[in-house]
Amino acid sequence: MIYYVMEPPDENPLPQAPKDEKMGAVETSDIDRLGRIDYDARSGLISDRLKLLMEKFSLKSDFVPVVYWSKEKQERAVFWRFCPPDYHNFKAIFRNDGIVSHISHLGNDAPIVFTVRSPSGERSVVTRLAVVESALLRSIFGLKFTRVSE
Repeated sequence: MIYYVMEPPDENPLPQAPKDEKMGAVETSDIDRLGRIDYDARSGLISDRLKLLMEKFSLKSDFVPVVYWSKEKQERAVFWRFCPPDYHNFKAIFRNDGIVSHISHLGNDAPIVFTVRSPSGERSVVTRLAVVESALLRSIFGLKFTRVSE
C-alpha cells in the first residue's frame, strides 16, 4: 500500500480553537480567509468539504463542530474536530518536526485513515492513496500530501 501524511501548508493556520471535546465557537475578523482552508493540523480541524470526503473512508470518526464567526459581517464558517483512530502495528521514523516520514512492518489491518503519534507527542494523520486521489479530484484547499516511504 502507498501511504501519505496529510499536512497543511505552513502559512495561514486557523485561529486557535478551544481544545476541549465539546463544540466550540471562535470569533474572528478574517472570516473570508477561512473559505480557503480545509485542514489545520495544529487544531485538528477540517472543513465541511474535507469532512464529507473523510466520512466516505473513515466510518468510526466522531466529528465535533467548531464555529468561527464574524460579528462585523454576520457570517460563520463551520469546521470539524477530526481525530482518526491511533494505529500502532508498525515501526516508524519521524522527521525533526515530529511528523512521520517512514513506516515499515505495517500490518494488513491498517485503517484507510489513521493517526500516528511521535515520541514527542506530535500527531500525524496518515492516509492511503485512494483518499489522496479523492481529495485532489475535489480540489481540497490548504492541504498537502507527503508520501511516507516504506
